[in-house]
This record gives sequence, C-alpha cells and structure tokens, in this order.
Amino acid sequence: MARLTINQTNFTAGELSPRMLGRVDIARYQNGAEIIQNAWPLVHGGCTRRDGTLYAATTKFPAKRSRLIPYVFNKSQAYMCEFGDLYVRIFYPDGTYTGVELVSPYTEAMLSTIDYVQGADTMFIFNTQVPINRLRRIADLQWSLAPAPFVTKPFDEKGISFTTSATISDVTVGTGRTFTSSVSAFLAADVGREIWSGGGIAKITAVVSATVATVQVITVFPVTPMTAWSIKGSPQTTLTPSAVGTVGGIISLTLGAAGWRSDDVGKFVKVNSGLVEIQSVSSTTVVSGIVRGAITSAVASPANAWSVEGSVWNDIDGYPSTGTLHEQRLAAAGSPNYPQTIWESRTGEYLNFELGTKDDDAMSFTVSSDQINPITHMAQIKALIALTYGGEFSLTGGVEKPITPTNIQVKNQSVYGCNNVKPVRIGNELYFVQRAGRKLRAMAYKYDSDAYGAPDMSVLSEHATETGIIDMAYQQEPESILFLVRTDGVIATLTVDRDQDVVGWARQITDGQFESVASIPTATGEQMWVIVRRTVNGVQTRYVERFTSGIRVDCGISATSGPGASVWSGLAHLEGKTVDIVADGVVMQQQVVTAGQVTIPRNAFVVQIGLPFKTQIKTLTPEVQGNAGSAQGNSMRIAEVTLRFLQTTGCEINGQPVAFRNLGSQALDKPPVLFTGDHRMENLGWDRGQASLVIEQNQPLPFHLLCVIKKMTFND
Repeated sequence: MARLTINQTNFTAGELSPRMLGRVDIARYQNGAEIIQNAWPLVHGGCTRRDGTLYAATTKFPAKRSRLIPYVFNKSQAYMCEFGDLYVRIFYPDGTYTGVELVSPYTEAMLSTIDYVQGADTMFIFNTQVPINRLRRIADLQWSLAPAPFVTKPFDEKGISFTTSATISDVTVGTGRTFTSSVSAFLAADVGREIWSGGGIAKITAVVSATVATVQVITVFPVTPMTAWSIKGSPQTTLTPSAVGTVGGIISLTLGAAGWRSDDVGKFVKVNSGLVEIQSVSSTTVVSGIVRGAITSAVASPANAWSVEGSVWNDIDGYPSTGTLHEQRLAAAGSPNYPQTIWESRTGEYLNFELGTKDDDAMSFTVSSDQINPITHMAQIKALIALTYGGEFSLTGGVEKPITPTNIQVKNQSVYGCNNVKPVRIGNELYFVQRAGRKLRAMAYKYDSDAYGAPDMSVLSEHATETGIIDMAYQQEPESILFLVRTDGVIATLTVDRDQDVVGWARQITDGQFESVASIPTATGEQMWVIVRRTVNGVQTRYVERFTSGIRVDCGISATSGPGASVWSGLAHLEGKTVDIVADGVVMQQQVVTAGQVTIPRNAFVVQIGLPFKTQIKTLTPEVQGNAGSAQGNSMRIAEVTLRFLQTTGCEINGQPVAFRNLGSQALDKPPVLFTGDHRMENLGWDRGQASLVIEQNQPLPFHLLCVIKKMTFND
C-alpha cells in the first residue's frame, strides 16, 4: 500500500478534453482539470470565480439578434455600440445609454458579417451588401453614420450591367443572331463590344435599334430569356478631348459615334495619359468632366486606346467585406465579384482610391492561389495579413520597405482558412477561428523558419469550442482572457500568456445564452460586454450586460441607500426569477422578484441582486509512477485533502461544506471574513480507478483556489 502526497500547484492547462483523459503522460495533464465552469484559470496558477454581470439595458428589439461593436477613441473616451436591425445605439462605459440612436443600413441578417476598423474618431464599417459606412463621434451626444464620402473609389473597365430581361434568337455558336433587350440598351458605338450572360458571349456586329442588335455568338448561352447580362468594354469609336487640361480643369470629351449614357456620370475616362471624371452628359456624343490626371494631348484617341471605367464597388458587384488600416492606408478587400482583390488608398488619404504607379498612390492587387479564396478578414501583425476561406496570406513590400503599387509580395503561409468571426490580436499573434468554427489558431511569425505558423490553440480542449464559435473579444487586463461565444450560448474562455506557457480553457454558463461579446478599455483594464438571450416571465428577451469585478451574480443590479432600505426595486428585467441577494456583504435567502422588487428581512445600505450561477472545478485523477508502474486503474483513497485559498469564503468539496466562518455573538449579520491559507478535510472515501475532487462555490461570494494537496493511498 503506497502513501503519497500529491500537489497540483496550478490549473494553467485549463479544462482538458474528455479525449485527453487517458494522456496522463503529458505535462498539461498534471496542470489541468476535468471541469472548470464559471471560473477563470489565472496566469499565476490558481482558479477564481468569474465576474458576474450587471444589467445595462434591454435591446431595442428583444425578439431580434443584435451585436456589440466597441468604439474607442482613447482609454477615457470609449463607448459600446449596440448594432441591431437598422439601428445603432450608443452606451457609456458605465452602462448608461446615451440616448443616441442612429439609423443604420444593416439588417439583422447582416450583423454577423459586419467587419470594422477604427482610426482616431472614425470607424469604417464593411459589409458586402452596403457601401462602406463611416461612424463618427462629433461629441458625446452627436454621432453620424453615413456612407464614407470617398474622393475616388477604385475603378475598372467594367462595361454596363443590366438586370432586365433579354432574349436571343439562337443561343448556339454562329453569326446573324438577334439579341433583343426589354429596355433601351444599344448605341451606335456598341458595335464591336461583347455581351456576356451566364457564361455565354456574343459580339455585337450591328445595332438595329435601341433594343435590338445583331450579334455573333462566340460561346453558347445557357438560357434564354436571360435576367442579368452586360455589355463589356468601352465604346468602339474615337474620343477627342477639347483641351489638354490641367488637374482640376473642366473639359469636354466628344465621341465619333453615339456612346455616352446618362449613368456614365461619376465614371472615369482614361485618355492620352490623363484621367477625367465625368460630371455631366450633354448628349450621346458629348460629356463634360473634371481633369483628375493631366492629359498630354488633345488629339483624337482611337477605339481601344482609351477607356471608360466605373467603380468596382457597386450594388451589382458588391462592396468590400473587410478592411484594416496599414502603413497610413485604408485597405479594403473581399467584395463578391472581386473576392481576392485588395484595394489600398493613397498614403495618408483614407478616402482617395485613385490608382496610380507612384509610391504614395492608391493601388489594387489580387491574392493569387491555386483555388478561389475569398478574403474574409484583413489584419496586421508583422505584415499585412489576408485571411481567406481557404488559407492565410502575408503581404509585404521589399526588405524592410512598405507596400507600394510597384512593390508587393504576396505569400501563402498556411491553408487552414477562417470563418466570419473577427480575428483578435494578442501580443504578436493573430488569433482567428478556423473556417468550420471549431478550432482557434494563433498566427505568428517564426524566425527559425522565416515564415508564419498558426498552431491550434484548442487541440487539447477541442470540446470547449466544438459547437462552433460565432464571436470573440479579448480582455488584456486585469486578466489576459479571450472570450469566445459558442453557437449554443456558452462562452468559452481562454486564459493565455504565451511567455508563461499558459493556455487554459474554461466554460462560462448563465441562465440564458450569450450571443455577442465585445470589450472597451477602462481605467483598470478592459471591460467585457455581452448580449444575452434570457427567458423572463415566460418571454424570450435580450439584454445588454457587462462583466464587472466584484459582482458575483448575473444580470444584476448594484445599488446603495444612504439611510438603508429593506425594499429594493429596479428588477423589472428579472420579473418572476429567483435571485441571489448580497446585502452589505452578507448572503441573504434567495427570493423571487415580484412587481420588479424584493424585500429583505432587514435594512441594508449596499446590495447586489441578480441571477445565481455556480462555480465548479473537478480535478483529474492524478498520475503516480511507482515500482509497479502506473497507479491508473488501482484502488485509490484520498485520506486527506488540503486546499490553499486566497481571499475566499463559501465552498464545498464533494458536497461537504468547508467551514470558513467562526460563529459568535459578534459575527452575525456581518460580512464573512475572507480566508487566506490552507484548509484541510479528511475521510473522502475510496474509489476504484479514480480520485477526483469536485470543488464548488454555490454562493455569490469570493472564491480563489491556489492549489490542491492530496494525501493519497494506492492499492493494487
């Protein structure tokens, strides 16, 4: 019979996967737990009861989903934005609603695919269905949300797109086919241009009327009639500028045949090494425009030597899905029809995407690979990073040089792919959720291989994220914790400090389902906010709440009364719910909220009232190597256990209460003295093949477990 003292000094490996319960041979088994629920492993080694949440507000539309997005100008001017179905509401850091509500173009269905980046007091918001919007704070109660007023958007020779019906007399390859549009579509200068629809291509050989053209079918059209089609290229005729024109001047552009259309206003014409933005259309042959790039000559330019180009950000091609700020440029990427294209603004001019070849000009380039990889997110660590559905790419200039229109290197670093969850940077690593939503990877530059690696941070605790991740945010202080919202409403937390080799997972559960998470800085660190779906009085509703240090209930209130009070109101949001009550530091009997209030037996000056939650830690069966080999599978008895606590009161071990408090005439109705030190318990019994402890904190009281010391007996 072997007698040993085993000390589990820390929980820095967090909650290990059930798949890992046989891996008693690895170091993380000794530092892990089978369950860590409603507690946080700490970098220092111990485990502490998680913070509770304070109620801030009910979402505007409780029956609809909403999303939290932080707006941070500096550490003293930070706000939380509630994005919902076609609205945005602004909150102060203390949870107070500012009263500011903005009209938003984002529907409930778009919220999960919104991306954003903020520079100073301007936030750019991206979604493929809506032009890039700009959220700005002018003053605390003055905000604006509107399409960003770009000086110039990226443009290309796109031709003209139609969403009206059209037919063709014969879809097969051949000449003399008749193409008929349901609306006026053709002009004389369209002869020589191509019609595209659904893979079919036809060249226009003659224009019969505004609605009828004769075409040569080059590639078979899959269907007729067609509902979407386009005329590619530029008008096939000469173009003559009225003057050479300097930048900012107004000139006219004349075609040799009818080719201008009313919707050409706002498009750009490249001619004779210059650039002209069309301001007005005088006729089908003459337009006026402002010179954006100096024209070198006023001579006529033949067909195909000039071009008319339109913005690639539009309702038909879609808008960028993501963006970031990099090297004083606004980078945008991932529109539906240009899924692998990245656009970068002029240096220092976020609203100017006029393409050029000078080092500070705007630019566009395509992330090329052997498969279609739509860009999902843009971010930066050591380099500009493009995260796509199928892989991760780094974008750099030359050696120690910035990216320029003539100097760009794109390298495929890995092929994991990512989902819609916005990546989070922690130190020098970029944390992103793999495309299936079940793995968390940390991308970082590796000096030994001169490449970027992205190891799986959830490999030993894959169960923590197995239902899928839909949102995440990072708290740097007071504890380094990454919050990940799962599809089932549980928050998986990752305590992470790579320098200390701490990667500790845990699960945070509440009476409801977490749906969104975000963080903003405060004077003492980052404050985590959540949107929680709860069922109250039989009705499903959604609340904006914030994790707050010192609060040990959920969806709670923290209230004070100078003269003291026994009736406490402000609880209408918890009508009919059973709540925990802490009055002047003393835990009172649970009560049911009635008419938005509760009544306690005596007057109190300070209370916390909210939903209860239970902290639970279940230790793993220890591994001991002896002369006969492993102790696994043997009869085990924990003869004595010593728990080392810090500032703790109220706890159970295997269902047995831990007596922290000494009763006496001076102890009643006073807060319990917090205990720091070792607490010993005996006679916990035998068990065949396992010797785990279940340590629970069921009360809204402080709990901080430092280590677990077991005196054990093993029998064959």
